[in-house]
Amino acid sequence: MKETGVIILSHGSRLPEAQAALQDITCIVASKATEDFLIESASLQFNQPDLPTAIARIVKRGAKRVVVVPLFLYPGLHIQKDVPEIIAAQSNIYKDISITMSEHIGADPRLQEIIMDRVRGAII
Repeated sequence: MKETGVIILSHGSRLPEAQAALQDITCIVASKATEDFLIESASLQFNQPDLPTAIARIVKRGAKRVVVVPLFLYPGLHIQKDVPEIIAAQSNIYKDISITMSEHIGADPRLQEIIMDRVRGAII
């Protein structure tokens, strides 16, 4: 039974291409997940679903645990303050549900391969 929900969280943008990219990333994660997770996406600003709406949806689907995965490279104000505050507020609403935030993407060494692929693509 799918009891763990994963929410892929973007910053959000007024541009529709940004929302499409988030959906693409969410589909990639869902298709590659070896665990049986419930997966949703959310945006912090500008787009729907926002994080509280995504949490409500994933809880309604049966999640007992929710992990919010921020697609952020830097540990700025959103990571340090805004997202934790939203999670704390939602935890007060869903008292029987564990809602946590994973580490942001950050300076992960796996980014090197992506960056170098982009460099090679730009010079070909």
